[in-house]
Amino acid sequence: MRNFIHAVLLSVASVIMMGCNKMPVTPQAPQGYHKLLALYRSGEAYTQIDHNGQTLDLTLYSGEHLVITDLEVDNCLSSKPKVLARDKKNIWMIGGESVNIVLNEDFSLDKAFPIYIYYNADALVVHLDNGNSFRIRRVEPKMADIPVIRIKTEGNKPILDKVNYVPGTVTIEDPDGRYGSKEPVTFTTGVRGRGNSTWSMPKKPYRLKLEEKNEVLGINASKNWALLADYADKSLLRNVVAMELSRICCFSWTPAMRKVELYLNGKYQGVYTLAEHKEVAKKKVNIDVDGGDVYLEIEQNQDETVCWWTDHGVPMMFSDPEVPSAELEAETKQFFKEFETALWDKKFQEVYDKYIDLDSFIDYYIVQELTKNIDGNLRKSTFITRKKGGKLVMYHLWDFDLTLGNCDYYDDGNNGPTGWWIKDRSCIGQYHGWYYRLFMDPNFAKKVRARWDELYPHFQKVPEFIDQQAAILAGSKAAERNFKTWNILNTYVWPNYKIPGSYQGEIDWLKEFYNKRIVWINTNLPK
Repeated sequence: MRNFIHAVLLSVASVIMMGCNKMPVTPQAPQGYHKLLALYRSGEAYTQIDHNGQTLDLTLYSGEHLVITDLEVDNCLSSKPKVLARDKKNIWMIGGESVNIVLNEDFSLDKAFPIYIYYNADALVVHLDNGNSFRIRRVEPKMADIPVIRIKTEGNKPILDKVNYVPGTVTIEDPDGRYGSKEPVTFTTGVRGRGNSTWSMPKKPYRLKLEEKNEVLGINASKNWALLADYADKSLLRNVVAMELSRICCFSWTPAMRKVELYLNGKYQGVYTLAEHKEVAKKKVNIDVDGGDVYLEIEQNQDETVCWWTDHGVPMMFSDPEVPSAELEAETKQFFKEFETALWDKKFQEVYDKYIDLDSFIDYYIVQELTKNIDGNLRKSTFITRKKGGKLVMYHLWDFDLTLGNCDYYDDGNNGPTGWWIKDRSCIGQYHGWYYRLFMDPNFAKKVRARWDELYPHFQKVPEFIDQQAAILAGSKAAERNFKTWNILNTYVWPNYKIPGSYQGEIDWLKEFYNKRIVWINTNLPK
């Protein structure tokens, strides 16, 4: 480019030497400069520069290429850019050498001349003769697209309730082969609504029931699947983070989850979480219901066939069998009565562990307290198994969209990352409940602390996991598409505690709450 500048200046000098009284001719910027200016104004970034002599090949974030052949550009990947200065006559100097171009602050960006262009690891920088400069950002290459699920109902029938399945098909697309084959697959399915409070929100969650068992996105074959909408969780990640904690703790089963984008009858619905549906099955909740085992749910919204409250205020339901025999129902209720009687006995420390699997109860406590789950105080979405003649087991985790700083209605008024929530209360009040009583046993408290100390180094790595998952949603622009459809980043959605106003702000708050929470628990958990 410098040779080009000199040629223009010689032309200008010859005009002056011929006695022309006109103003000096302004050098005309090469076409490559206008291409860079247009790129800068578009806000587009690039991911890679290939530089060979006078040829500059920019790979843009969109995947397109911008090739420029008439600019001189410095490679400053392993060196510092040259010093840009002016002499006493306001003539520009680059690296101590004059380029014979005078500062002219009246030139606009369109009329300015590029006097020095370089790139480093972060940006391509263009310095102009009018004293200004601009940068074109370098970003990491575009992440692969996340899978897409397309549901087509017969006759485009709407999904109106949580009871009636609407027949149709579901097509699974994984264009980048993230979880296996890149070829789309289509299954016959029924689809209905699901969820409690989430079903009342504008972005609806769904339940799929395939005609036959099939593997989906690398997850074990099943007929039953859930599509979680994560409408109130603007990070779109809290359920996925909870399953990472489940894996760290090695619960009996961790439901597999995949982030996907959903289309319903051709209309874009946003980013969803495809999840294994919770149910008794060999590779899920692996118990023998026919042999007398039971799968139970603690749920305040008692909507199963057989429901009851224990003597100490824990709302229980039979999930499987849904309709137990009279004998099994009576035996199960009696077992809970005996457990709670033993737990509140004067000599409870000697007897309560005959009724519960202590390890699973400790891991359940730790995850619920760590995430400060508003529903985790033996109130909602808690799943317990009992094999015939055996102990109660906290088998798996579920439903964490209102955790980790995403809830504003804690009854003690402390919505932030400090304070005990699970340890000191049940769903019927403070200073009551199974865990409040269990912590009266010093040996139980010691075991909780020992297990916390064992898990803590692994918990400290979870923010890295959050960044990785967020990068996939941001890099693929899935999060951007979701919030164009659901324009709520600056809007209160029940029961948001904080409204950062951007997707990155949501991720930052999620990590901030998590980091402060693990520090607070680590400091305050009895040692």
